[in-house]
Amino acid sequence: MLGSGGQCVEVAACPHTTHIRDSKNPDGPHLTVSGETWAAFVSSAS
Repeated sequence: MLGSGGQCVEVAACPHTTHIRDSKNPDGPHLTVSGETWAAFVSSAS
């Protein structure tokens, strides 16, 4: 779980995809991206 100030996301890494959702709204919308896309995002964010 990542976040601060009560704004958190959950990230589930699966073999071919990564799933991202709001931890405070687990039944709400979510994102699904490729592992490569997630790795590029994390790399650019750090």
